[in-house]
Amino acid sequence: MSRNPYSALKAAFDADVDRLGGVVAVANRTRVGPALISRYGSISDQNITTHVPADVLLDVTMEIARRGGEPETLRLLADLAGFKLVPREAAESNEQNLMRHVVDTTRAQANLASTVADALEDGKIDDAEQLAIDVAAAIVETEAAELRNDMKRGGNVSPLRTKLS
Repeated sequence: MSRNPYSALKAAFDADVDRLGGVVAVANRTRVGPALISRYGSISDQNITTHVPADVLLDVTMEIARRGGEPETLRLLADLAGFKLVPREAAESNEQNLMRHVVDTTRAQANLASTVADALEDGKIDDAEQLAIDVAAAIVETEAAELRNDMKRGGNVSPLRTKLS
């Protein structure tokens, strides 16, 4: 991000305040008055070091989320920290789809390996065994394609494991 992150934070908070109806509407939902709400979003020299406290930010964020919106300040904070803000439902749904495809692909690969091993037991592959291998290979290709399609749709998922330092 090329601009000052503190100025960006103020601009994002100001956008969230506007989304909720302005400084008076936000002041009615928080512990601070309209003048302070205004200062939290102001980048003027006299207000440049005045920042929104966490509890006020939480009140604003939760109200926007309650209304079904994406809080701009929260999105900016995630971005500044190197993360992407994704609604929980979308992330969990994507996680479940990806894990289902990984399991299905692994099962199909194991079935293909088993089918090939069975066919090679007598040292030759007959027409019926070749057909069984072709069918098992096609299933692997289908499962892998579904996995790739889910990955193309994008989305963030929770790591299955974290590295220990």
